[in-house]
Amino acid sequence: MRGDGARHKGWARRAVASVPSVGDEPVSDEQVEIEPWHAVWSDDGTWPGQPDRLAAIRDRTGATLGHRVFLATDASIACESLTIGDRTYVAKGCVLRDRITMGEDCTLNPYVTVAGRVTLGDGVRIASYAALYGFNHVFDDLEVPIWWQGLDEQGIAVEDDVWVGTHVVICDGVTVGAHSVLAAGSVVTKDVPPYSVVGGVPARVLYDRRDRPRTPVRRDALAELDRRVAEQWRDVLERCRTDADHGVAAYVDRPGDPWKVRPTCDAAELAAAFGDAAAAGPPDELVAWLQGLQEATTGLFPDPTEPPLDEDPIRLRLDAEYQTYGVLSVGYALEVLGAAPRDPVHVVEQLEADELVARLDALPWPTLAWPAGAWVDFYGTAVYLNRRHHGSIVGLEPLVGWLTTRVDRHSGMWGQVDAGDWGWLMPVNGFYRLTRGTYAQFGMPLPHAEAAIDTVALHSRENGWFVERNRSACNVLDVVHPIWLAAQQTDHRRAELRDALAAVLGDTCGRWVDGEGFAFSPDQTPGLQGTEMWLSIVYLLAHHLGESDGLSWRPQGVHRLEPVGASLL
Repeated sequence: MRGDGARHKGWARRAVASVPSVGDEPVSDEQVEIEPWHAVWSDDGTWPGQPDRLAAIRDRTGATLGHRVFLATDASIACESLTIGDRTYVAKGCVLRDRITMGEDCTLNPYVTVAGRVTLGDGVRIASYAALYGFNHVFDDLEVPIWWQGLDEQGIAVEDDVWVGTHVVICDGVTVGAHSVLAAGSVVTKDVPPYSVVGGVPARVLYDRRDRPRTPVRRDALAELDRRVAEQWRDVLERCRTDADHGVAAYVDRPGDPWKVRPTCDAAELAAAFGDAAAAGPPDELVAWLQGLQEATTGLFPDPTEPPLDEDPIRLRLDAEYQTYGVLSVGYALEVLGAAPRDPVHVVEQLEADELVARLDALPWPTLAWPAGAWVDFYGTAVYLNRRHHGSIVGLEPLVGWLTTRVDRHSGMWGQVDAGDWGWLMPVNGFYRLTRGTYAQFGMPLPHAEAAIDTVALHSRENGWFVERNRSACNVLDVVHPIWLAAQQTDHRRAELRDALAAVLGDTCGRWVDGEGFAFSPDQTPGLQGTEMWLSIVYLLAHHLGESDGLSWRPQGVHRLEPVGASLL
């Protein structure tokens, strides 16, 4: 009955040794009835009248009572069988009925009701006015009054080291796992896993206690990074401003790089992450310039520094993602600036379902799942922009249908492992791009979330979690985002992977370069793309680990956390 808590009996004895003895202050009988620990932890472990009280209950119920047990005189005890372990106490106003077993170091505070068949492990602390009912009325027959139909008794088991909050109700048939916390006012109608914090009516698991920070190391590193980036993010933008005349505030990725469109979009998203998109430049001017980049016939946003679009501008070209990536970079930059693309993305709006399926089938999923996933990211983003800003109703259903039928249920991926140098790199990185523009964007559940976590974890371990080997913003983001996304629908391996993810977070926090930001990879100097991506990685990790509250930024645009397309399904 006591679950895995029974393996940790030492914690109870350590707790005993740390409890102070009662001092010299006088304590009244009334106070002891409400706060029985004054008696339990007195020098002799008892209180006037308690020996007679315990003897009477033993005689009347056949109870087995341990050492230093306290049962308030105002507690009502009408048990058929009662077993209470050492140092357990029951305060005034409590009601104990039927068949009850309590372990060592349990606490029933005033006005708790325990009835039916109930077993408490060691160290169970129950706050005032809680109620545990280890039986239930039968009410199946509509023709017979409920009170004539008898009772059903499955019993309640509360394992070791559980804290039950005030006014909690635990219903018959429930097992509460060891080391759990039941929030005040909860109505617990189903089993609670170990280490859970639950709350609500009916109660649901809010989080696993093992997922909370156990030491301040990560928080200290994160707090220091937050302080520095809050002071310096404007300096990072200014460092990458270019004096070249493009008719608008313009940026390069890193000082000395050639001018392109994407760095200006990165600057807008970075500024928006700190709640001040206008810091990237006058919004009206930036909006007009970005909207002017949209190609009238296709609806795409080609970079004017690159060669003209192909006759088939949305075919997959490994050397020319600029043809389609502008839908992401420019489209989201417009949104963070409070605007939208001027026109729909026509080449996606006009793509027939059968042609879409043919293009998806033709993508190099077995060997190059990363660019294949990037193409799906482009297509899904274009569908999102068309739906949100231009009232489109086409394009999503055939895409989701294809994805649902083509995913590998064993790996959760849309690509295959490479027995050579790539390993799972292509499928996992492609998974990020594909799911970012579809499942994450539209708030849809992943088809095989637990399998995906297993594959991403395997890939990450094989690469040392990218702390020193193959470390780049893409490779790290492409494992962090999938784990974060899958965790929105399952707790699979959450506790197991926590320490590895915390190590990635701590390592990343220490790589900020004052006044310059983050480098995309160790062989590069800091720039806008690296800074925007690594800050998004840090936020996702902190959010997953429960440490993002109070950070001075929150990713916007391409790396936002919110599924803003959910209302468009």
